[in-house]
Amino acid sequence: MAERMGFPAFIERVEGLTPTLRRFVLRKEKQIFPPVSPGSYAALEFGDGEKVYKNAYSIVERSEDGRELTVIVRLAPQSRGGSRFLHEKGRSGLPVWVGSVANLFPIVKTARRHLLLSAGIGITPFLSYLRKLRSIGADYTLHHFCRAEERSAFEALLAEQDQARVSVHTALPSEVGLADWLQDEAIATHVYFCGPEGFMKWVEETTHRCGFAPGKVHSEHFFVPEGGRPFEVILARSGRKIAVKADETLLEALEQADVDAPCMCRGGACGACAVTVLDGQPDHRDHVLTEAERASGNVILTCVSRAKTDTLTLDL
Repeated sequence: MAERMGFPAFIERVEGLTPTLRRFVLRKEKQIFPPVSPGSYAALEFGDGEKVYKNAYSIVERSEDGRELTVIVRLAPQSRGGSRFLHEKGRSGLPVWVGSVANLFPIVKTARRHLLLSAGIGITPFLSYLRKLRSIGADYTLHHFCRAEERSAFEALLAEQDQARVSVHTALPSEVGLADWLQDEAIATHVYFCGPEGFMKWVEETTHRCGFAPGKVHSEHFFVPEGGRPFEVILARSGRKIAVKADETLLEALEQADVDAPCMCRGGACGACAVTVLDGQPDHRDHVLTEAERASGNVILTCVSRAKTDTLTLDL
């Protein structure tokens, strides 16, 4: 039997930040967590004995002694599984398996200036960025956007930062003049952004209009997989047929059927769960595949994408 990768841990403490945001401190049972670079996330497994949830969250902080990792979890209206479970049943002592730690959103070390743009829960990767950038004396600015009722909570999260370099806004980016600020940035500035889809699209389009080179624009999508019409997946190597329900992802259906399917971020951002499609038409919902790959219909990211056809045959 293959050795299970990861680290056993448990919830050490929980802190409510707002009605929809909670901070969880995870403590390793033995030894220490591996070093974590700013922008990293952890794939967590937890549950109540009846169901195991697998979610990935940005690591806000690793304690100096390496025994604790901190994540912030948002309860979104469309939260169906893990995040809702943590908000409702995540208590001190709950076992958590830290399956893997990876970084798809690192700081560009050669950048002369860093402009950080976030909205809502998109602040989480930047909390670790801010500590690092300040410690090395880098040139940086953070603009965070949130609802008015959450302003005090985010200001508290940023209270220990250099207040000359962070701003919290309750108006839309277009209303505070962010497009003009982007236009005034030097050509050497790297832009990083993270937040809800509408915010992501606005920043992506605005940086493009302002002439930022693609290599200087970096983003991380927080994507909560949405359901859709049910369909059936056929595993070509065994001939097995697995039903994918309207309220579960293709990856969740595979895991429920004890299929050893590849995965990592579980949010359509890393591409680790890519599987070859042999028949059927995928409904692509990821942020990884190119337009040519989407058009070919030969590959699908199982963690977020679904099927437009009644059946989908995979090379599994």
